[in-house]
Amino acid sequence: MNIRLLDPEQDWHEWLRLRLALWPEDSGPESSGPEDSAAPHLAEMADLAANLDTQPVFVAERPFSGLGGFVEAGLRSYAAGCDTTPVPYIEGWYVDPDLRQQGVGRRLIEAVEQWAKAQGFVEIASDAELHNTLSHQAHAALGFEEVERTVSFRKPLSNL
Repeated sequence: MNIRLLDPEQDWHEWLRLRLALWPEDSGPESSGPEDSAAPHLAEMADLAANLDTQPVFVAERPFSGLGGFVEAGLRSYAAGCDTTPVPYIEGWYVDPDLRQQGVGRRLIEAVEQWAKAQGFVEIASDAELHNTLSHQAHAALGFEEVERTVSFRKPLSNL
């Protein structure tokens, strides 16, 4: 499986499919097709595609056609447990279920690591939701160290 930098023109629809699989809650209400329900993703994808030098997206290219996974990275001014700033950050990482446990996820993360090293960075960071134990295990297997756990809260402010 070939790991390479995203080609926005060639990969747009498959990249969208993978993002919808990773973040289905970010999609809009049900509609007639994936492009319609994916409106929240499209602006973010356009921004990423225009800034691949600082927000790289690497994809796993299936041998015959389509993609089987992706990783999106960006730079954050702060990441828990990190000593440097900015820090390359894994913003999204997904591998199709039929390709898991075959090293595809590892190779995607290695692509980000190579990119980060080439830019002069000495560490990378990531996160996973508390309930996503599979992601915790995958991160640990790739050498990530858990540095903290948090629970986020929200309280809407009503008009008085």
